[in-house]
Amino acid sequence: MAAVAMIVTVAAGLFVAASVPDAAPSFRLIGEPIVGDPRWAGAVAVTESNGRTVAIVAHGDQAQVWDLSAGKRIGTAFDDGRSDAFIDALAVGSMNGRQFVASGGGGDPIRMWDLASGEEIGDFVGVGSSIALGQVNGKPIAVAGDQAGRVGVWHLGAGRLPDTMLVGHRRAVYAVALGQLGGRMIAVSGGNDRTVRVWDLTTGKQLGNELTGHTDYVFSVATGQLDGKTIAVSGSKDGTLRVWDLAAGKQLGDPLTGHTADVRSVAVGQLHGKTIAVSGSKDGTLRVWDLATGKQLGDPLTGHTAEVRSVAVGQLHGETIALSAGSDDGTVRVWGLGPATEPSNG
Repeated sequence: MAAVAMIVTVAAGLFVAASVPDAAPSFRLIGEPIVGDPRWAGAVAVTESNGRTVAIVAHGDQAQVWDLSAGKRIGTAFDDGRSDAFIDALAVGSMNGRQFVASGGGGDPIRMWDLASGEEIGDFVGVGSSIALGQVNGKPIAVAGDQAGRVGVWHLGAGRLPDTMLVGHRRAVYAVALGQLGGRMIAVSGGNDRTVRVWDLTTGKQLGNELTGHTDYVFSVATGQLDGKTIAVSGSKDGTLRVWDLAAGKQLGDPLTGHTADVRSVAVGQLHGKTIAVSGSKDGTLRVWDLATGKQLGDPLTGHTAEVRSVAVGQLHGETIALSAGSDDGTVRVWGLGPATEPSNG
């Protein structure tokens, strides 16, 4: 086995011990970076639509749809219409048989757009620093945090005011995600109080105790499955990611270290049949993590010249891809990571 060297990185007072991977997977940039007008890339999301893998990318106050198979923009931009606004959160969901996009940012109301037509179909008064979309009992919902430490749950189509307020965080909520735990729909949130919390969306109650360990703001959370467990992955201003067993209410393994600045965004996916996380950081890099081993896969993905504000994970032609929005460098990039599933031995 090849030897593993150890390095210590010092940045802004943060000391990080990181292992250099034994072998680097063939991660690569796909196509040219997507550049918008204005040149500020604040958020990215990915979904399947009409048999195509599409990316929704936000530049300034506009969100655009790109067909990743063809490598071209499709449809019209979702224009917020306010020159002083900017989009820093995107999510994709479905309602009444059609896909829609929710966008938010800067404390303005969250707006919803029909993905196919670009038509605005409504809004609600959440603070859009993070948005998650899903369904409870067959009804579409949106979940968003606010600056007062609350997580609002909107039953879309039922009105502009939140149906439920989940109260427990002591300061601003920066991150929300949805998942399933024991047959129940849950929300996971993180924020300024350095905690991660889990909520039962049927009862509106917090499940278990707050999850602690981060030493600074929690900027991002994502959910997934690992070895039959429902997990959450959180990224923090402390430069680390942590993996949580949500049923047990405890951290799995050691923190994931390597970034030299704030972890701004995290997404969970599958690569070679393994559960991975992709993280984006203020240090300008993306990193890919094997969540079963807690090890970084390959080298950091580099090219952005500003902080990576948002990441998303999807699939394109059977390959796992990551997308990243690079804030002030004005670009959204698409990265090929490798086959999503293990190759067949047959």
